[in-house]
Amino acid sequence: MSNRPVVILEDVEAALRQTGKVMDITPEDLLALIGLTLEQAEKRQSTFEGKQWIGEIMTVPVTTCFPDTTIEEAARILLEKNIHCLPVVDREGGLVGIVTESDLIFQFSAVPAGGSLLHLLRRKKLPKSGRTIGEIMIERVVTVHPDDPIQKAVRLMIKYGYGRIPVVDGDNRVVGIVARKDILHFLK
Repeated sequence: MSNRPVVILEDVEAALRQTGKVMDITPEDLLALIGLTLEQAEKRQSTFEGKQWIGEIMTVPVTTCFPDTTIEEAARILLEKNIHCLPVVDREGGLVGIVTESDLIFQFSAVPAGGSLLHLLRRKKLPKSGRTIGEIMIERVVTVHPDDPIQKAVRLMIKYGYGRIPVVDGDNRVVGIVARKDILHFLK
């Protein structure tokens, strides 16, 4: 990881907005744009007090559970640890899914027999039912890596509305979790 700022698309867009004009790019204009882009990247980087990588702000260790964990046990863990989700791992620590408070709450919110189609369509997602986490977990999990820029986690949280994202290594083993609060901690 070098000290040079990592330039992302948002930095270029911010630099273009800062110029306030449409450019027919000359070498001089390009140099000016590069300078503005680097300023934007440095400004964004300094926002995180010099931290730019997810591995520098992620929470470790991560509380996880297994697919055969019962729903009741998962609820107890969430309450005891005061956390909002549990990455679900296999016996080798590989990520196989995630379960959130909402997933557990949906277990108690089945649509009554007389429920309307409109009611079903308004739901954020249809609940899965089951007795174990493996039966109700979300299997397609968005993840990041410790050496990804913090901005990647920010973009994913905004895009999908997530409050936290598991951090995995090259073998898909959970090594941390990055939450909104981890990012907000550095915005002062």
